[in-house]
Amino acid sequence: MCDFLHRGISPKYLEQGGISVLNQKCIRDHRISYEQGRRHDSSAKVINIGRFIKLGDVLVNSTGSGTLGRIAQVRDIPPEPTTVDSHVTIVRPKQGQFYLDFFGYMMINIEDAIKESGEGCGGQTELARSVLADKFSVLFPTLLTEQQRIVAILDAAFEGIATAKANAEKNLKNARQLFESHLNSVFSQRGEGWVVKTLDEISLNLDSKRIPITKSDRVSGEYPYYGASGIVDYVADYIFEDDTLLVSEDGANLLARSTPIAFSVSGKYWVNNHAHILKFENMATQQFVEFYLESIKLDDYITGAAQPKLNQKALNSIPIAIPKQVEDQAKIVDSIEQLSNETKLLESIYQKKIEALDALKKSILHQAFSGKL
Repeated sequence: MCDFLHRGISPKYLEQGGISVLNQKCIRDHRISYEQGRRHDSSAKVINIGRFIKLGDVLVNSTGSGTLGRIAQVRDIPPEPTTVDSHVTIVRPKQGQFYLDFFGYMMINIEDAIKESGEGCGGQTELARSVLADKFSVLFPTLLTEQQRIVAILDAAFEGIATAKANAEKNLKNARQLFESHLNSVFSQRGEGWVVKTLDEISLNLDSKRIPITKSDRVSGEYPYYGASGIVDYVADYIFEDDTLLVSEDGANLLARSTPIAFSVSGKYWVNNHAHILKFENMATQQFVEFYLESIKLDDYITGAAQPKLNQKALNSIPIAIPKQVEDQAKIVDSIEQLSNETKLLESIYQKKIEALDALKKSILHQAFSGKL
């Protein structure tokens, strides 16, 4: 079905000038981002004219455990002469055999199968050209008018799905922002009876009792083995049996905050040396501190750019505004937990809508290429 099916070039990169080169990062969500491309020195390596992308070409990421199989079609004329690097494959349909947008949808329909066809090679997941060229079969009408009719249906359906998905994603973001705003207001509007304490004044640090176990030495079992971002394994023994607060000691998430950096744990468990362990006199204080740490930025207490780290001294020095009375702490925690539960319910609803819309898109594609539209 193709006039051209080949990987891109191995570029000689420039900071400025040269030829635009797309890479794996440029292909996401069935769209092409030319802004993320780099520049190639064409005087060092001449590019064959066939390796410049054309209107109707389908670009397939052909390497990478997280990027392999991503597909995007060139549905508009590129803003300038553009090629791809050796991690991307250009799939060009035979001239006159396809309505171009139909060919793009047909490739997207087999995207999941393509993603599952990668093979490991020296730690790198790779999609061989021969696999992409020979493994997949597709069903399609030969009449261009019929292909065009199907594209019109898909364009309209996917435009509606995209709008609905954007609204759901906006609502999901708004729900999270509402909760974060509430947290900030709780901790910034301090009432009477509040004091400022450093973390070491209201908690006992148990870091000295941590014991890391390398993966090869772990014995599988029923007890959670915690690291910087939560449970990383289950082991056959435990070293803690108490209610404590774990706080990330290192890792990029200290700055990115894509997952919680403070989380309460209980029962029997093991902790490695990537999470601080704090013990409090009562659960209300522990939960108050957990919410507080999640509400503030810790950038001023973190060292290291390549490997961010929140050391014990810096952690202990974090000032926390907190009510003197435990009862007042408990009331605040209860109100935060109530809103947190409501927020999680909303997030679950919107996330399910997003997943349902993705499933609907796949279902419509399947119908289109099963002769049911």
